[in-house]
Amino acid sequence: MKLKGISHYKNAPIDDDIIEMLRESNAIEREYTDEALEDAIEAWKYAVRYYGHLTTKYVLKIHKLLCRRLRPDIAGKWRTCDVYIGEERKIFISEAEIINQVKTWINDWDSLKKPIEKMTKEELEKHAIKAHVHFEGIHPFEDGNGRTGRILYQIHRLRLGLPINIIHEGDEQWAYYRWFNPDL
Repeated sequence: MKLKGISHYKNAPIDDDIIEMLRESNAIEREYTDEALEDAIEAWKYAVRYYGHLTTKYVLKIHKLLCRRLRPDIAGKWRTCDVYIGEERKIFISEAEIINQVKTWINDWDSLKKPIEKMTKEELEKHAIKAHVHFEGIHPFEDGNGRTGRILYQIHRLRLGLPINIIHEGDEQWAYYRWFNPDL
């Protein structure tokens, strides 16, 4: 089976797998509205179209598109308050610190120990998960971190030559949570 890379998605219409992936990503956050799905589709289109320009502005734009109707007050803005990831409190220090952490994450995005062509599928999978867990640990937004992070995770998977990974609500969701806390 030939894997679809990121270039396959640049001009392709949104297919059923993408819709399902975005719908399930929203469902993990208990967001089931048509507006949320429509906004996720727009964020996905942007993420694919401008992939290769990974900057803080790229990350903010994805967040803005995802949250524009659900949370217009915070859409496309770094958080300015403490937030919780599960029971862990992420203390707000400064916007500059959040931006620095996201820039570090961006620099780490391509930090592979060896060329992609020489990595096993398992190594690529681990790298994609590690990058996603790192982003979620930063938690740069007041809300919408998971949905933004999962779009970035899928883009990273495609860049690595991996297929889309649809994380379904329920058992797969709990397996996904174990990426962040293996004790679950």
